[in-house]
Amino acid sequence: MPVDHLEWHISQEMANSIVATLANTIGAAESVLKVTATGHDKKLCVKVVFTLYFLAALGRVVSGVAVAYAALCIFCLYMFAQSTDLFDQVPIGRDLLGGAQDTA
Repeated sequence: MPVDHLEWHISQEMANSIVATLANTIGAAESVLKVTATGHDKKLCVKVVFTLYFLAALGRVVSGVAVAYAALCIFCLYMFAQSTDLFDQVPIGRDLLGGAQDTA
């Protein structure tokens, strides 16, 4: 019985977009780790250490597949929200508290 395999086709523009996004993500992670390693930003260092500790604790409780699936779901929701311009409708900064927004 022959099996019809699905073929995936993506455009050159989509492939370039995927690679650019991956490169930006890796670059951002690299810069965060550099700043954390040098100790210039103490708050960032504490956030990174807390996040790594939390992920290590989560990894002991939940299997890696479940964590990867949850991360994929959150990423898909993020991409959906970004594509529908939901982020443009949410006020950011002190405006949420009714105060003036920073201009600097």
